[in-house]
Amino acid sequence: MRTLNNHKLLLDADCPMCRMYGKGFEKAGWVDKETYSPYQYFSVSDESPIDMDKARNEIALFDTRHNEVKYGIDALEYIVTHRFPALGPVLAWKPVDCFLRKLYKFISFNRKVIAPSATKAGVKACVPDLNIKYRLLYILLVVIASSTVLYYYTQPINAVLGWQNHLGRELMICVGQILWQTVFLFRLLKDKLLEYLGNMMTVSMIGTLLLLPMLIIKDLWPFYYLIYFMAVVSFMLWEHARRSKVLKIGFWPTISWLVYRIFALALIMLLNEL
Repeated sequence: MRTLNNHKLLLDADCPMCRMYGKGFEKAGWVDKETYSPYQYFSVSDESPIDMDKARNEIALFDTRHNEVKYGIDALEYIVTHRFPALGPVLAWKPVDCFLRKLYKFISFNRKVIAPSATKAGVKACVPDLNIKYRLLYILLVVIASSTVLYYYTQPINAVLGWQNHLGRELMICVGQILWQTVFLFRLLKDKLLEYLGNMMTVSMIGTLLLLPMLIIKDLWPFYYLIYFMAVVSFMLWEHARRSKVLKIGFWPTISWLVYRIFALALIMLLNEL
């Protein structure tokens, strides 16, 4: 039993994934009890080596015995290899290490648009810096995933309506939503625009994931696909409004989001009638 002792693992208390693996390490016995320490409530002295600013972007693993700190993927790999030493050479292999570092940063820099949280008065904020490269990559990946799933999901519905099924059309709708919201909300949101767009794309990803089970179920009456799709869109509307409230950006983004959805549907119907 190799349990990591005399360490503190600083994690974002408002990040569900951070809490899950932080407490999971403790329950599995990989780290000692009370190793998981919420960033927001962790106090450091002037002599502490912990860079609290860096710890907003990458988790910090503080060795209380040797007064040393590891950050990000180095901290996670240290915990894993302490429990499973045989994995050390695998994780140290350059292609694996490079991939894990990029993946970690991709998730870390986008964690607040994946699971947003409201700021609390008198509590240290654990919000990562905006990394435009990783934010745009996140938006691109969601566009591809959502468009692909919608292309396959709408096939039985379009077949009944006599409409053509086009992957390009689904891509245009997803990209059009981003451009629409950017144009209409640029002055309103200003420096919050990329934060909002990231949250909007998470709403799209949630909708995409909710549609996947219906793709597994074959040969249903097309009406069921339509009803389920409407239910998913209704949930997406609610989630969009909820996230807008958390971001404190008002109701106009949600209204604009809904108007575009109606406009896109009307345009598709019109083009298929021509």
